[in-house]
Amino acid sequence: MTAATLPPIDGGAPFLGHLLPFFRDPVAVLRQGYHSKGKLFSFGIMGRRMNVMLGPEHNRFFFEETDKLLSIRESMPFFLKMFSPDFYSFAEMDEYLRQRAVIMPRFKAAAMKQYVGVMVEESLNLVNRLGDEGEFDLIPTLGPVVMDIAAHSFMGKEFHEKLGHEFFDLFRDFSGGMEFVLPLWLPTPKMIKSQRAKKKLHAILQSWIDKRRAAPLDPPDFFQGMIESKYPDGRPIPDELIRHLILLLVWAGHETTAGQVSWALADILQNRDYEKVLRDELELVLGGSDGGNLGWEQAIAMQKMDLALRETERLHPVAFILSRKANTDIERDGYTIKKGDFVLLAPSVTHRMTETWIEPDRYNPERFNAERDDAQIESNSLVGFGGGVHRCAGVNFARMEMKVVLAVLLQNYDMELLDEVKPIAGAGTYWPAQPCRVRYKKRARSDAKGADMAEMAKAAGCPVH
Repeated sequence: MTAATLPPIDGGAPFLGHLLPFFRDPVAVLRQGYHSKGKLFSFGIMGRRMNVMLGPEHNRFFFEETDKLLSIRESMPFFLKMFSPDFYSFAEMDEYLRQRAVIMPRFKAAAMKQYVGVMVEESLNLVNRLGDEGEFDLIPTLGPVVMDIAAHSFMGKEFHEKLGHEFFDLFRDFSGGMEFVLPLWLPTPKMIKSQRAKKKLHAILQSWIDKRRAAPLDPPDFFQGMIESKYPDGRPIPDELIRHLILLLVWAGHETTAGQVSWALADILQNRDYEKVLRDELELVLGGSDGGNLGWEQAIAMQKMDLALRETERLHPVAFILSRKANTDIERDGYTIKKGDFVLLAPSVTHRMTETWIEPDRYNPERFNAERDDAQIESNSLVGFGGGVHRCAGVNFARMEMKVVLAVLLQNYDMELLDEVKPIAGAGTYWPAQPCRVRYKKRARSDAKGADMAEMAKAAGCPVH
């Protein structure tokens, strides 16, 4: 007997299926499926079956079977247009691992230390622009800061100062090429604009590669290191791959980090008790400074901020779905997923399942505190940055960046939200909707000195040297 397909959710129009409701509010569709059908269900979009898996056990299967039973390459055709068919996750496994080996050393602890200073500098630049008091909108204010940090960290200070704003504007057009709902890449205005921006960005990056080759930077920064990198077998890295890798890091970082840091600040400002916990930690770590003394050891010591960021990732995962395509018929818990069907994880739903989380809709960063008996740290339960071999390479950079930006803002300002915080409508990046304004005023800082960072870092389990 042939196993049944995953149970479909109710509703849907002929052929279009759930396209329109999904386009309007994808998370609502996913939550409808969970509440009516459970952890495994399906829905249709323009003749394509979308099979949804929820819960840590299905997350584990999804990540373990990527590049085996499940294909990442076939699930996101927009990526091939934005980058190239033989690039990174969409290359054959051997080539993907070679390319990943170029990137990963740049996010190890030894390399990460040099980025903290850049993050602090750009965060303090934001404070200088904001002045003593006023209002700012979350995404329009924090998005450019994230881009400033990426441009400065990945391409160097000179690039950032000369081309940062032009690069940012082009990059927003380029990011418009991300489209999950449509079944194929279509020549819509935003797709055409994305391709034009891609050509301009590649031309800009190639000019800077040529400039750095003619006059190498010593000591090398991230960009110089990329240019001089070689594959593990000693072959030089092609310029096209360098350009794609830089664009991928900036694209992925901006799409996720801009939204995640905005959600994090909104969460903190809506939960004053935990804001007090964070301010107490900052007082201990940074004393009464404006954040200019924030270094690697101080950032490592901000463990409560780590918990807050994980709780925001749980409540508001910017990557609200993760997609793969079945390479063959798959049997799962008595159901069949047909070859060619899409398979989706939904962190936006999994992260709020009562089977996994205690009071899942409540903001409670301490649920991740490993020192507590009731800590909720089950493997594969928190997947906002993906998992398995394709887990986001820059996750540690992103978390460090968010810690620094939030720490500097909290050190310098008293803040309050002026608007209701809600997700942006539609099936795009799950950012807070605009306007989401914050009123701020310069706060009086104490004259306290920060704690002994060497001892705190050791206590946190991180070697100083």
